[in-house]
Amino acid sequence: MSSEGSLAIIGMGSNQGDREATLDAAVEALKATPHVHVWTVSHYYETTPVGGPPGQAPFLNAAVLTEPAVDPLTLLERLHEIEARLGRVRDERWGSRTLDLDLLLYGQEVRRTPQVVVPHPRLTFRRFALVPAVEIAPWSLDPLTNLTVNELLANLDRRPSLVAVAAHPDDPEAVELASKVHEGLVEALDAEPIRRADLRGDAEWGSPAHPRDRLFAEVRAIAHRMPMSRWAHAGLGDRWLAADFSLDLDVHRAEAMEAGEPRADHGLWKGVWNLFTYERAAESAVDRALPPTFVVLIGRDAHAIREAGFPRPVLVPESTDPAAIVAEAVVTCRATRA
Repeated sequence: MSSEGSLAIIGMGSNQGDREATLDAAVEALKATPHVHVWTVSHYYETTPVGGPPGQAPFLNAAVLTEPAVDPLTLLERLHEIEARLGRVRDERWGSRTLDLDLLLYGQEVRRTPQVVVPHPRLTFRRFALVPAVEIAPWSLDPLTNLTVNELLANLDRRPSLVAVAAHPDDPEAVELASKVHEGLVEALDAEPIRRADLRGDAEWGSPAHPRDRLFAEVRAIAHRMPMSRWAHAGLGDRWLAADFSLDLDVHRAEAMEAGEPRADHGLWKGVWNLFTYERAAESAVDRALPPTFVVLIGRDAHAIREAGFPRPVLVPESTDPAAIVAEAVVTCRATRA
């Protein structure tokens, strides 16, 4: 996709020295950057550090709406130059820093290279990034979830919060790993568990002949057993729920299956109707079910599924160790509220 005329959102953060003066200097440096027009700057928000070493000072976070006439990689390089000029040293992940400039969104660009990753891979989980982004550009669209930043923030603010852990069933090692991660999250978060086995029951429409229709019927049955209205009045407050499945992944799998052929004796229109009845009913039921705040997607196809577009924020773990994945997911849960 061409980057010409795209609007880019840049996130800013500082928790060392005179934080406000540093952010002011960063804004002036952006305004002086050739081929980068600054449209507006959010208020400065004080936030609690998430995920780094203990004992850090609070951050000031903000967002800047820009219109760059350079490509994402060039823009990111210029952001790093500004960071360096204002004293940023990259020595510890999620540690204290004089200045952090993140390229959060660049129009509808999706790039995943060693040099540049856009949209920012953790934007959809970070309340401290979404709050200022919503202030300056609530209509900006995340191209992976197809949700606006305003909708992404509303997703984090909704209660109860639900983290779903899922893997493709054709990947047995990933399924086993996902099960361990789910149990670890239930313990680490003191979360209310939601288990597929407890909700599955018998598909309410009997047993459709085609595997695709059977999966859609199962999705519909599970979705009906976890309506949003039920959990909204469960009195959980800020307590997390943890599910060992993702209905959105199930729908994705079913849609990828080869559809069954309509029976000739049904006639053309009735055959087409039967072909899509299970699918539409399942999608409608999922729309009314409690949606996950984010999905921890595990397995060899996780990156591809996320990059192809997924209707919920997706965390693809960096590790294959269950304890490390649990720790990463817990930090992500905290970031949704920081």
